[in-house]
Amino acid sequence: MTAITVLLFIAAAGFGVARRFQIPVIPFLIFGGLSVSAWIPQENAVDLQKALELGLTFLVFASGIELNPQRFGHHKKAVVWVGVLQFAAAATIGFLMARALGFDTKPALYLAFAISTSSTLVVVRLLSQGRQMAEPFGRLVVGVLLFQDLLMILLIIVFARLPEGGLAVLKGIGGTMGLAGLALASQRWFVSWLIIRKKRESELLLSMILAQLFVFTGLAHALNLPTVAGAFAAGLALSSFPVNGVVRALLSSLNDFFLAIFFTALGAFVGIPDNPTILLKGVFLGLILISITPPIVALVAERFGLSSRNAIEAGILLAQSSEFSLVLGITGHITLGEISRDVLAIIAWVAAFTMTFTPLLANDRITRWLLLFHPGQRKSREAVGVRDHILILGFGTGGMWVIKPLLAAGHSVLVVDDDAMVIEHLQQANVPCIRGDGSDLATLRDAGIEQAKLVVSSMRRANEARTALAACPGIPVIVRVFEAQDAGIVTELGGIPILNSEASTTKFMEWFTQAGQINPARPN
Repeated sequence: MTAITVLLFIAAAGFGVARRFQIPVIPFLIFGGLSVSAWIPQENAVDLQKALELGLTFLVFASGIELNPQRFGHHKKAVVWVGVLQFAAAATIGFLMARALGFDTKPALYLAFAISTSSTLVVVRLLSQGRQMAEPFGRLVVGVLLFQDLLMILLIIVFARLPEGGLAVLKGIGGTMGLAGLALASQRWFVSWLIIRKKRESELLLSMILAQLFVFTGLAHALNLPTVAGAFAAGLALSSFPVNGVVRALLSSLNDFFLAIFFTALGAFVGIPDNPTILLKGVFLGLILISITPPIVALVAERFGLSSRNAIEAGILLAQSSEFSLVLGITGHITLGEISRDVLAIIAWVAAFTMTFTPLLANDRITRWLLLFHPGQRKSREAVGVRDHILILGFGTGGMWVIKPLLAAGHSVLVVDDDAMVIEHLQQANVPCIRGDGSDLATLRDAGIEQAKLVVSSMRRANEARTALAACPGIPVIVRVFEAQDAGIVTELGGIPILNSEASTTKFMEWFTQAGQINPARPN
């Protein structure tokens, strides 16, 4: 129990520091585990491995709850193309790099497939924190995660069963498909009804949710499948709306606990290698993964209609190794004996390195910087001399709903957006626009902000409207905000905040009333 005690202490300290300074917790947990790896006795290695497997099993279950297939119903084709091309490109490049580093064919295959899929655990957490699960690129990313997780589970089964022959492989794949089918059937005809019926009995409901996990992992064990295959199927059975919301609320504390166990155990399991080349090779492959994923994903996602910004954001979010890569490594080293401890350590180092850096890279500043290298991002400053116009900063997903009535009313409109795809579509629609950053003073002056009669900011962050508010005193500036706190800041700076949720509710009620569904004059 020494290893578990140390891990829990490090996890508690990591959560405390991260919350105190409002920074991502995962790096602290990983490096906390690394810092104590040398102090954990060798005889506790089995306990450490069990803690890693336990944490991984629960987190795969929790991640499966977020991967509702209905979320990406309109993006199925894009999901398959992005998932397949990312998987194939990363695996091919990873294999070539591993061979160049001197690995034989079999270890090189393990290393290649270890970097070919993305972490559901990390990506779903980042999407949830950024409230981006429902955005188009969020739905695409969730679909890619589900597709690749299923692909990785099948790959693990192929590796594990291949020594037994082709028939054993087919049985393993059939068993996995059977688990997935059972999960979807349970989701449709049993779980939704049961969870909603018992949602007020939280203790009973939590027991039932955990029983679901035990049942599916037990079935996976009976079918001689990896435990994580059963855990993933159990989560998938609970992924439909609104069941997943109820389940998520009940598992919140357990998620944090097993998150702590998994990442501190990962750090301690990886350890600081005696041979520095192992660390260097892990970091090198991690850098390859971080470098190649965003452009591959962005290129394909743009082909299926995502804006340049959203496509790049999707690529950044998917630029890390999956937790399933650890399962693959453990299968290859402990179960099959096909790879050495050093190869397993490299796989774990790639996961630790990329999982640490993804939360740091997934922000607006990095996205804007990468947009500068987009082939279509040429500065278009053609708005010289405009005046008495309505300046729209940030087109967004609903920009045309704002622009059309303004143009129809005879107003002069100019749009500023930093997305090449958005600018291209606006130009095709003959809407005046320039490509640039709406929070940049030089761009605003090129757009004639001082001569505008109204400024409307729908940029993603309310803070980005500060420059516009300071640049045009006396000119009304309307700012879309998502939080009441941001609305207060905009008001203090002299702007007119429009809370997105209130605007959406008002618009819906107007439509509902006009549709004749309710009579506002009717007494309650």
